[in-house]
Amino acid sequence: MEFTVFIFHFTNWRCKIVDKLGLSYHTAQELNSIVNTELPGRPHFQCDLLDIGEEQLEIFSRDILECIRSLYGDPSWAADMAFAPERHYTSHARTSRIYNELYTSDWWWKVQVRYSFPDETMY
Repeated sequence: MEFTVFIFHFTNWRCKIVDKLGLSYHTAQELNSIVNTELPGRPHFQCDLLDIGEEQLEIFSRDILECIRSLYGDPSWAADMAFAPERHYTSHARTSRIYNELYTSDWWWKVQVRYSFPDETMY
């Protein structure tokens, strides 16, 4: 008897929390529907024909702005995106740098600092 009372109180408490969250869905199926219909998907390819001499070539492309919106709108890419330069080293002594991505390059560091601090004496 006490067990069923506990379950009733637990489920009643859980329902109150869910209601207070103000979610726009109540089931996993509703959430999946929102993800499938409202989040940006991948842009479609466009096909253009290019005539070179007597040959006709098909050129496939995507709208670059739509591609950027798709990447930034996809939460699964969030951990892989870099927005600031980083310096990676082989040890705590920082005697040897590792260059493995664009954001670890000296170029990105110089460009980001240049636009952050227009005065050349700042860096």
